[in-house]
This record gives sequence, C-alpha cells and structure tokens, in this order.
Amino acid sequence: MIAGLAGTIRQLGDRSDVHVIAIRSRGETFCGGRDGRGETAAALTPYQVRHQMMGPVLSVYEALMAAPVPVVACVHADAIGFGAALVGGCDIALASAAAKFSFPEISHDIAPTMAMSSVIRKLPPALLSYLIYSGESITAAEALQGGLIGKILPAESFTELCGAFLTRLAARPRPVLETIKKYQHGAVGMSAAQSFDYAGALLALVRQAK
Repeated sequence: MIAGLAGTIRQLGDRSDVHVIAIRSRGETFCGGRDGRGETAAALTPYQVRHQMMGPVLSVYEALMAAPVPVVACVHADAIGFGAALVGGCDIALASAAAKFSFPEISHDIAPTMAMSSVIRKLPPALLSYLIYSGESITAAEALQGGLIGKILPAESFTELCGAFLTRLAARPRPVLETIKKYQHGAVGMSAAQSFDYAGALLALVRQAK
C-alpha cells in the first residue's frame, strides 16, 4: 500500500489536468502507522534492508516533495508514526480539532529516522526532539503551534470545509501552483540575495508563460 501511494502521487503529479493532490482516509484514524508485522531482516544485506524495507517508505516522502503541484493532507483523525510523517511531508495540512499526532516508535525500540527525515525541515528542533524521544501525542492546537499543520477545522464540519478549500485551490492555474511549490522548496538554504533573484526569475517565467 505504501509503494502504491508513492506511485499514485507521481502519476497524479504527471497529469496536466491535476492542480492539487489530496490525501484523505476513510478509516477511524487518518493513519495508524506502518504495519511492520511479519517483516524480517534475516538473510538480508544492509543494502537489501535499505532498499526493500526502507525504500517504499522513503519513496513516499520523495514523491510528496517531487510532486509539481501542492499535496494536501486532510487529517480528520489521529496521525501516528508514518501517518504523522506523511502529514509533515505534505505541502499543506488541514486537521480536525479532534486529531492528535505522535511518533511512538521509541516505545517499540525503533529509531524513527525515516519519519524524522520527513519533518526535520518543518518542526522546530526542540519540539521534534520531544516528540521523538517521548513518543507522546500532541493535540491539533499544539501541532499548529509547532508548524506540523497549517489550519485547524471544526470536527463537525471538517469534511465540508476541507472540500471547499480543495475546490478553491484546484481552481487556480497550475503554472501558478507549480511556481509557488518550486520556490518554497528551492529557496530553502539560499542566501537572502539568492532567494530574491530566484523569486524574480520564477515569477518572470510564469508571467511570461500566460
């Protein structure tokens, strides 16, 4: 399922008629985490473990970043482990006021470096450290304050309000959406002067293309 999710994100991103990608869940939780039952690294080399066991998860994070259009997480309920990392990897996250977020891997004696890789550029170091080392959950309000999500919506009207947001966003021209995402990811780490030049160059290109 994880490998299929990465493939779906890539396929949708390649379609010129798709302006936004939404990730939702039909279950009681947004995502209860990756089910690793039955996995074994026995007889596998470190290279095989990296590519066969870790590769599918990392491919989702890579697909989220590589998608040319914004990816929106519609978090109607709890996001745990891989679920919380999935939220952090999306460009926009809308969450129900009832949702909670956690990285409980340490309670299973697992170092959640893959999940951390998805949120390390988004969460403040102090908050990330607390979440990872404690394994405790935080509320939607705390997730908003920490930068994991962008907006809290009332639980009773979450589906309707989330759908309205997606409709408005999908109505925007794709070149505009692509340019925003390209700049937001590309300007990270640039000097102020470089970010100014990059902003001007991208805007000139998208305006010229109209």
